[in-house]
Amino acid sequence: MKKKANNEISGLLLLKKQAGKTSFSSLSSVKRALGTTKVGHTGTLDSFADGLLVVLVGHLTHLVSHITNFDKSYRALIEFGSETDTLDPTGQIIKSGKIPAKEEVLAVLPSFLGEIEQIPPAYSALHVDGKRASDLVREGKSVELKTRKITVSSIKLLDFYENFALIEVSCSKGTYIRSLARDIAEKCGTVAHLKELRRTRVGPFSLEAALDGDHISSESLIPMTADLASRCGMDNFLLSSMAVPDFNNGRPLRSAAFVRDFNSDSSKKEIAVFYPDYKFAGVITRSFLNNREKLSYGFVIHSEPKMKIYSWEQIAQGKFNPEFRDKGVSLTIGSFDGSHLGHRALFEAVLSQKEKGLVPGVLTFTKSLRGYKNPKEYEGDVVSLSQKIENLKEAGFEFAVIVDFSSDFAKIEGHDFLSLLVRNCGLKYLAEGTDFHCGYKGSTGMEDIKKYAEELAFSVDTVQSVILDGERVSSSRIRKCILAKEFAQVKTMLLKPFELDCTGWAWKREGERLISSAKKGAQLLPPNGNYSVRVIFADFCQKTGEAQNDRAAISDCTLENGNLRLAFSDNLISGFVRSVQFL
Repeated sequence: MKKKANNEISGLLLLKKQAGKTSFSSLSSVKRALGTTKVGHTGTLDSFADGLLVVLVGHLTHLVSHITNFDKSYRALIEFGSETDTLDPTGQIIKSGKIPAKEEVLAVLPSFLGEIEQIPPAYSALHVDGKRASDLVREGKSVELKTRKITVSSIKLLDFYENFALIEVSCSKGTYIRSLARDIAEKCGTVAHLKELRRTRVGPFSLEAALDGDHISSESLIPMTADLASRCGMDNFLLSSMAVPDFNNGRPLRSAAFVRDFNSDSSKKEIAVFYPDYKFAGVITRSFLNNREKLSYGFVIHSEPKMKIYSWEQIAQGKFNPEFRDKGVSLTIGSFDGSHLGHRALFEAVLSQKEKGLVPGVLTFTKSLRGYKNPKEYEGDVVSLSQKIENLKEAGFEFAVIVDFSSDFAKIEGHDFLSLLVRNCGLKYLAEGTDFHCGYKGSTGMEDIKKYAEELAFSVDTVQSVILDGERVSSSRIRKCILAKEFAQVKTMLLKPFELDCTGWAWKREGERLISSAKKGAQLLPPNGNYSVRVIFADFCQKTGEAQNDRAAISDCTLENGNLRLAFSDNLISGFVRSVQFL
C-alpha cells in the first residue's frame, strides 16, 4: 500500500547536491526522507556541479519566487586550452588554444569586477521563442542569446597549476560561471571550459551548514522565523488577533492590523507576516503611492483559528457554523470592554453550559457602545479589539460574533434580534446582567427578554453585578481609575495591569536605548506625565520558530499629547513591541 504523503511538514533545508545529478533529481532524496511531495528549490545547479541547494518544503514552497534574488558564491576550476560546446566537461571539444601564465590570469581578473555584460551559454535553460536554448541547439538550430548585465562583487585566484586555475567568485543572480570562464580565457587570448563547479553560498546560507541526502530528517528543517525572514531580505510584521480572519479571507490589508519590529525598514518591498502565535502566515508586498504605504498580498498560509469569529452580516446571512447551530449555543452579549470581574461572572455562566453540550460564545462590538453613542465625549476603550478577542480566547469561548454597530443594526427590534440568534445560531441559553438592554433604542430589557425566551425556547440567567469596595465593578469605573492613575485598582478589577495594545504603532529608534511612537487606535490614554511601565516584546524561539514567553522589559515612559517615549536601561537589539503595561 502506497504511503500517504506528509504535505503538512514545512521548512527550509540546506542540501549538498552531488555532481552528476540534476537539481530536480537531487530533490528525490529530500522527498523520500521527509515523505512529502511539496518540495522546491531557489536556484538550479548544472548536473556536473555540486554544492549548496536551498530547498523549500511544504508551505514554504510558496517562497520560491520571493527568495531567488540572492547573491551566490562559487569555487570554479577552469581548464585552459580547450573549449567545449557546453562550456563544461559534459560537452564536446570545439576549440583549442594556448595555456596562459598565472600572471596573465591575475592581470585580467580585475576587469570582471562590478557590473559587466555577459552572454549566457547556448546550452542553458534560457528560453528563446518559447523553447529552451539548449533544446534548440540539440535540434541543430543556431541560437543567439542577448548580453545581460550581471554583477561580480569579488573574484580571486586561489590556485594555479598546469592548465588549471581555481577561482572563487561572488556574483549576482543570473551569472553563468561557465560564461565567466570562457570570457576570462578570451581576455588571455585563449579558450577554456569549466572542469568543476561548487556553489558555496546562496545569500545568507553556506555550504558548511548543508546536509547530504542520506542525513536528512524532519529535524533538519529550518522553520520560518523573523530572524530567517530578515536574513532573506524581508521586513517582519506580526498580525493582530482581530486581523487574522480578514487576512485569511483576503480582505484589504490595513497598516493598523500589524505589529511592526521597531527596526522595520520601509525600503524593503517584501514582508514576512506571522500570526499572533508566531507561526508563519505568508508574504505581503509594500509599495508607496503619493508617499502613502500600500500593502498587497503575496501569498497566505491559512490558519484554523482556535476561536471562530463571525461578523453580524455573516450571522444575518445564515453563514454560522452549522455544527454549532445544531448542537445549540450558550451566549452572552455586551461590549465587554476590559473583561473585568463583572464580565467574568457572565463568562462563567455561559461556559458552564458546555456540560450540557452547548457551544459557548459571545456577541460583542468593535468598540464600547458608549463610543458609538457619544464619540466626542468618549475618553476611549479600556482594551483594544485585539485584546478583547485574546481575552475571549483565553476564557475558553469557541466563537465570537463581532458587530460593527451601524444605523441598520441599531434599528433591529429586540424580539427580531433574539429570534435571528435562535434561528441562525441555535441560541439555547443567554446570560446577562440585571441592567442589560437590547433592540431599538435599548427598549428591550431583561423582563422582556425572559418573556421572549419562553416563546423562542431558550433559557435566561440574570447574573448579579460584582461589588468591590462598596461599588459596582464596571468599565466606566475602570476608565475613571486610569484617568486618576489608580493602576492598582485597575489591576484588581481586570485581574491584570492596564495595557496599551501597540498594534499599528510606528515605533522609531531615538538611540540605543530609546524608542518613541504616536498612539494609534481607540484605547484610553492616561494623563500626560512620567510612568514606570513594563514593555512586552513579542518573541520567537529561533530554534523552532514557535511562540515562547514574550520578553518583558521595565522602562521609563513619558506620555505627552498622545506620544509615548520609552527609555530602557539596556541596549535594544530588535523586537515587536506588543504592548505597554502601566505598573
